[in-house]
Amino acid sequence: MPLRHLCEPVELAPGVTVWAERVNHGPEAPSLDRFPHYHSVAELVIFESGNGSFWLDGEETKLYPGCVVYVPPMCHHDYMFSPGEKSWVLVQLDADTVQALAQALPELDLARPFYGVPTESQAKQLNTLCDLLLDTTQSSPQSAIVTRTAELIVWAAHATRVAPAPAQGKGQQVALPVDRLRPALDALRAQPGKEWTLEQMASLCHMSANYFSRRFAEIMGMSLTVYVRVYRLQLAARRLVQGREPIGIIAQDAGFASPAHFAFQFKQRFGLTPRAYRQAGQTRSLPQPIRTSA
Repeated sequence: MPLRHLCEPVELAPGVTVWAERVNHGPEAPSLDRFPHYHSVAELVIFESGNGSFWLDGEETKLYPGCVVYVPPMCHHDYMFSPGEKSWVLVQLDADTVQALAQALPELDLARPFYGVPTESQAKQLNTLCDLLLDTTQSSPQSAIVTRTAELIVWAAHATRVAPAPAQGKGQQVALPVDRLRPALDALRAQPGKEWTLEQMASLCHMSANYFSRRFAEIMGMSLTVYVRVYRLQLAARRLVQGREPIGIIAQDAGFASPAHFAFQFKQRFGLTPRAYRQAGQTRSLPQPIRTSA
């Protein structure tokens, strides 16, 4: 029976667009079994020790100390690690930051995953940049140097790639399940406040409403209604910490019926009222990335 991909609801803290942390497992650590998943943030993983495997749509790539894996937002993937010591640096970037990096570095295809094996000099460069990013995300997570350092790390990691991950024998691009839904997702991104119907979304993807609804839930791990609500809340959360717009205007632009309805849904999602979230995001003392429920 195939493993089902689950949506892992990873959120970055208020006002944070890039986060980095070092994950360590000691010599007595057990194996880490497969957990097929995807999430709305991109992740770049620089493996420092341990052995394991990485899966992309059922294709396996071996992981060794020093290798690099990049996974774009909403890309189905999976890891498994052997028992014993293992460590890696995990860099998470929100979708808007990835888009901005792709525009700043047009030679990079950040919409597709890749696997890299750095040379000795490339590994030293990546380690130096990772140490800087780890320090700055802890001390000044909203500072411009965080984004600039992340840009350098992504560029340096991309230079190490040996093939799309996993390697495709015919050199073809990896086809992602979510690609079937791209027209609908792009339309939502362009007009997040519009009252989209199931029939409209299905038509954009050239599917019947029933088939689209079923495939959307299978691929995304949640219904279209839940996904639209979560997406709108994420956009609203970003606007809350980026300026001083009235909360009612943000709620209206995001497609919520009223400020009260927006506040209720927002607290259900993030555990904070919109006002408290704004206050947290506009200070320098921010929590680590949080995981929330849909």
